[in-house]
Amino acid sequence: MAELVHHFLETSAGKAAGKTALLNGENTSTYQEIESLADKVSSLLLDSGLSKGDRVLMIMENSLESVASYYGILKAGCVCVEVPDKSTLSEAAYFIENSGARMCILSKGSARRLSDIDIEFVLSPEASFSRKNLTVYTWDDVYGRNDEPGRAQIKEDDLAAIVYTSGSTGRPKGVMLSHKNLCTNTASIVSYLGLTESDRIMAVLPFYYVYGKTLLNTHFMVGGSVVINNRFAFPNSVIKDMVDKEVTGFAGVPSTFAILLNRSIFAKTRIKTLRYVTQAGGAMAPALTRRLLEHIGSASLYIMYGATEASARLTYLPPQRLINDKLGSIGIPIPNVEISIRDNEGNQLAPFEVGNICATGDNIMQGYWQDKDETDKVLKPWGLVTGDLGHVDEEGFIYLTGRKKEMLKIGGERVSPKEIEDAITDSQMVHEVAVVGRADEFLSEVPDAFIVPLDDKSFELDSLKSFVKQKLSVHKQPKYWNILKSLPKKPSGKIDKGVLKQ
Repeated sequence: MAELVHHFLETSAGKAAGKTALLNGENTSTYQEIESLADKVSSLLLDSGLSKGDRVLMIMENSLESVASYYGILKAGCVCVEVPDKSTLSEAAYFIENSGARMCILSKGSARRLSDIDIEFVLSPEASFSRKNLTVYTWDDVYGRNDEPGRAQIKEDDLAAIVYTSGSTGRPKGVMLSHKNLCTNTASIVSYLGLTESDRIMAVLPFYYVYGKTLLNTHFMVGGSVVINNRFAFPNSVIKDMVDKEVTGFAGVPSTFAILLNRSIFAKTRIKTLRYVTQAGGAMAPALTRRLLEHIGSASLYIMYGATEASARLTYLPPQRLINDKLGSIGIPIPNVEISIRDNEGNQLAPFEVGNICATGDNIMQGYWQDKDETDKVLKPWGLVTGDLGHVDEEGFIYLTGRKKEMLKIGGERVSPKEIEDAITDSQMVHEVAVVGRADEFLSEVPDAFIVPLDDKSFELDSLKSFVKQKLSVHKQPKYWNILKSLPKKPSGKIDKGVLKQ
């Protein structure tokens, strides 16, 4: 097994330098081309004065440059901090401050939106930034480099990535994943999916999302290929791409499949090369699962469960058991992971008793970045406490019972209601606010905001919406707004969200 994440790229480039690794529209890139570009990124980082352990922020859509940047950052011994490409300036500022990132690598879209970014170094397609204290590199500076990259001394337990996930405190927490965490999990996924160099995955999930990143790492580990398509807003184009590029695999969250089945030609299209489909990122309704099975023909459907804190996969449901008798289960532990159901004191529970889903294995995170209190809440002597409740049956198959936290699951991403509430409160237009999740056909859940205006006479909802748009990414902005005279309270005085959800 590879000891370091960038070895996936290096090994495949050594074995099949001329093989197509990435396909993006009409453009293709070989393993050797990506390896060369990643080396140049690594060289630029080290020549800029960055050193082992320094954090590099990536705000990019899926692309050749984002893939080369990811592996180049790791080659330099730096830590990749990859966040949504739609991040606002306020969100980017938080990621920079919290992670201590010294450099930010931007795509064209994020560069224009974040022209006032405050950081030491920027690598961007464009050189136009507001602040004068930036050292700005363009991709011409990268492509023009001829020198060999410096080689940092990296060990498997060294930090490779900080992946931000929203927490109960309202601010995103940085999940610390080592090379060993990621390599172990990647090897396990390759094993149960049976991936080989012949596999070609369609990637519509962003690589900053851990589920999306597993698609890249698993296929680069075996020397397969990755098809990038960032146009899932037009699902028919994705389906045409799948047929034309002869993909063998597809991955999505529940909303992905709702869109494919309800808003596209997927049900009417036969994809002859499709071998397998994977689903994670939240529980998918059994009715939707049945419909998906009907339309993928002989392809295998893998229902999976995981957590960012687990690099990210914990369980999978063998396709035959899904068809035969285990619909509704999240399956069994993946190789090299152990799952147990425990009470709050860590005692293991008997089959069918509901408790905390806990996990152990070399894929479990090192902790939350600079947050010992939150780390201590979830990393216990008996393993990672996932925050989900569930039980096992007599055969050891695991079933989710419910979410212990109040986290919203929006299109496969976890979002903290408090983060949304804090943004609304920052407007100084409301007296009280509460955000809950409302079921949604395509996104699983969407934010539903209940607000009490500070001044009924002067309050303008459109003004509040405009303010929130500047603070939060699109998927975090409430879809529903409810203006109330007061919010229901518990005897303790806390807002009763249970009443709001009814």
